[in-house]
Order: sequence, then C-alpha cells, then structure tokens
Amino acid sequence: MNKNKIIGILSWILALSLNNVLLFLLAKETTTTFWVTAGFIWFAFISSLIFQWLIWNGGKYLDEHFLHISPIAISYIYIGLQFPICIFFALGASTIHYGVSVLVNTLVLVCFWMLILGTLSGNTQIQNVNQRQKNRHKEL
Repeated sequence: MNKNKIIGILSWILALSLNNVLLFLLAKETTTTFWVTAGFIWFAFISSLIFQWLIWNGGKYLDEHFLHISPIAISYIYIGLQFPICIFFALGASTIHYGVSVLVNTLVLVCFWMLILGTLSGNTQIQNVNQRQKNRHKEL
C-alpha cells in the first residue's frame, strides 16, 4: 500500500471519529433523531469509501484516474457537509422531530449522489470521445 492511500485511509478514519465524537458529546440524550443522524453519517462515510475504492481500482490509465477526481471531490464535500448537519441535529436531538432529520439527510444524500453520478456519466462520455479521437488519429 502506498503512502497516499495510507494518508487517505487515516484521514477518513479521523473524520469519521470526529463526526461520531461530536455527535455523542453534543447530544443530551439518544433519541430517534440522534440515531437517524448517526445512521446517515455512517452511510455517507461507508458509501464514499466504497465509491472511491471502486473508482480507483477500475481505472487502468492515468487519464481515467484524472477524470474521476471531480466525483471523488464531490464525495468529500458530501462528507464535509455531514459535519454541520451532525452538529445541528446533535444539539437539537431532544427537540427536533426525527422526520426532519430523515428529510434533511435524505435531501442532501440524493443531491450529492445525483451530482456524483452525473459527473461519472460525463466522464464516461469524455472517455468515449477520447477513445474515438485516438482511433481516428491511428487511421490517418
């Protein structure tokens, strides 16, 4: 395992730990809102890790890795957005209805995954154009 992957995994573990510590320390009691927020935090981190692992293992060439930087950046922005959401719902866990937590977290999840999947489909189109251009230049 190279140095960059180790740093990436350590930063992922530290961010997840910080999110969980904030959630457990700021919440006055463990309500349904608390557990819904905790579930969405774990889903964000686990799905981001799986997504990045699939992307980086799927690329054979350097330009394929370069094209996947934007979806990975969006997944990190999604994880970063989970911090204020975590703090907000941890502080209001006893007064905020769990439906609000489900609604807000689901909206954020759907928006960011639509962005990620949209950039991936755009990357696929770019790869097809690049391949077509490479094949055309070979024919000449």
